[in-house]
Amino acid sequence: MAEVFYDITHLTTDELRELFTSYRKLGWIDYEYEVLGENNPPVQKLSDAEIILNIEADKEGNYFVFMLNHEDEEDGVMIGFRLSYHENLFAYLHLPPKYLKELIDNYALVSKGTNVENLTVEQFLIKQAKDLPMN
Repeated sequence: MAEVFYDITHLTTDELRELFTSYRKLGWIDYEYEVLGENNPPVQKLSDAEIILNIEADKEGNYFVFMLNHEDEEDGVMIGFRLSYHENLFAYLHLPPKYLKELIDNYALVSKGTNVENLTVEQFLIKQAKDLPMN
């Protein structure tokens, strides 16, 4: 399993909304509460317009991650948007791996903790494998 998180804190609300609008039709959406619990109302699908209106740059919890061989997710990009009018609810935009480089370039994304922007997928996997314990 490999995950690379990218910093999106430099993006404005308008840029985050534009990102969602531009890439929405290229992927799929799901929803999840930050803390799963019995007291949460049922998750209802929101329209794209409702999601866009709820995206805010200053919301802690917005994040961008690239995943490969993750046990619970498809390979690719997942962008989490904490929705402002729906307490503790996130909308996740999932995109195929082929959009990662384009997103990095278009939104000046920098990985957190590791410098992987210039690696091929093969180089990235080799780098990740070197960091795994051998037991």
